[in-house]
Amino acid sequence: MSPILTTTSQHTDDNQQMEGNPKRWIALVIVLLPTLLISLNTYMIQVALPLMQQSLNASFAEAQIIVTGFSLGLAVALIISGKLGDIFGRKRLLLIGVSGFTIMAMLGGLTSDPSLLIAIRIVQGLAAALIQPQVLSTMQVSFPPREKAIAFSIYGAIIGFGFAFGLIFGGLIVNWNLFDLGWRMVFFVNVPFGMLVLMLLPIISESRGEKKQPIDWIGALLLISGLFLLVYPLSEGQRQGWPVWVWFCMLIGFGVLVTFVAFECYKKRRNAFPLVNLVVFRHASFRVGLLAVLVVYLGMFAFFFLLSYYVQYGLHKDVQTTSMVFLPLGVGFFLSSLLSSRFVEKWGIGSLKLGSIGMAICISLLIGSILYDARAMLNYRNLLLLWMYGFSLGMVTTPLANIVLSTVPKKDAGSGSGLFTTCMYLANSLGVALIGIVFSGVLGHVLVEAELSDYVRAFSVSVGACGGLALATFVCLCFLPDPRRKSRMTKVKHTL
Repeated sequence: MSPILTTTSQHTDDNQQMEGNPKRWIALVIVLLPTLLISLNTYMIQVALPLMQQSLNASFAEAQIIVTGFSLGLAVALIISGKLGDIFGRKRLLLIGVSGFTIMAMLGGLTSDPSLLIAIRIVQGLAAALIQPQVLSTMQVSFPPREKAIAFSIYGAIIGFGFAFGLIFGGLIVNWNLFDLGWRMVFFVNVPFGMLVLMLLPIISESRGEKKQPIDWIGALLLISGLFLLVYPLSEGQRQGWPVWVWFCMLIGFGVLVTFVAFECYKKRRNAFPLVNLVVFRHASFRVGLLAVLVVYLGMFAFFFLLSYYVQYGLHKDVQTTSMVFLPLGVGFFLSSLLSSRFVEKWGIGSLKLGSIGMAICISLLIGSILYDARAMLNYRNLLLLWMYGFSLGMVTTPLANIVLSTVPKKDAGSGSGLFTTCMYLANSLGVALIGIVFSGVLGHVLVEAELSDYVRAFSVSVGACGGLALATFVCLCFLPDPRRKSRMTKVKHTL
């Protein structure tokens, strides 16, 4: 039977594993609800961030950390939480994660201090880290190979729906200003949703990895501290004027990560249980796929971040108008996510390459359009470009998850999913921090004092970097093995 519904049998016959449990689709809907919760929260805050910064009297750097702090909390804990799910049960980790996420959402809506909100967002990211690997690893081990592409397409579509609806709903509830709460509603609205998810999760039976393994706590400490020391100083350094300690911390962080890799190799040679089974990196699909994930997500979130600030600060539009700018982008992403499995089935890795080239072209044309008419952000030309960008983005990111994780053995599904999502959210943090530095540097003024021409220049340069990252994604994809070849080999194997 599928692990998504039971843990009592680990030795089912091959035919049953190939067919899967008929209730797995119902269970899939339930486990995807926490993913929708995280996606809605992420994009509602994205569109409300400039107003949030104004209300809290926060600096641009502090606003960056409100975004990157969440991704940082996710990145530093994802691998360990994937391992915990394999050992202690994925359902249990989901319940703990959703509970913590909901509590932090309530506290986030109550606070009025930027530093406290940053701390809350980091803890909320840690709670979300308990959720994400459980969803991906559950999908990976619960569906037969022929259904995985469809399941991951649904996963991508859920993220796309959260993207589109989160941006729109976030803009609407902030603009409605219910109970005079303003931006705080983007936090409070997650509380009833989180409670609903908690009510439905008990329907799912527990699932674990094939065997219990001790946790590599030393490796976990090295990884968490290394990632934190590498990413956090990027945002904090900008706020404090790049003091020496920032560079020193980043250097130490890099050294700690190198030590982590050496320690994991040492444990593997001694036949111990490392936090990350580095054997998965022997597969070209996994290595190159993770690099492609890193590059594409470096540019994606940075682009969203910059677009919000350009529309609200540069063009002086309200939050609801900003959400309308993001609407075609989200709709395009949602549609291509639904169709991505068909694209891959027909064109293989070529569909992902086409998507990355499409992203780069759309960004280039958008920059040209803004240089031509800076104020006409909502004209049909720009909205069409944003729709095409979202569609191209979905063609790349949605099938990439299945391609990367398909090479991971089932016993390491939690660790593999943790590596994938760590890479994704680490890229989010680094992208917003690094390209945000470029944006503020080219802007050359405090946000409220900059002219529209300053915003056009800063937006064009920094978004141009996002376009360069889209081209770099294309280069990475050129080295990624075609999934259709593996699919044909699998069919031949089962036929024999």
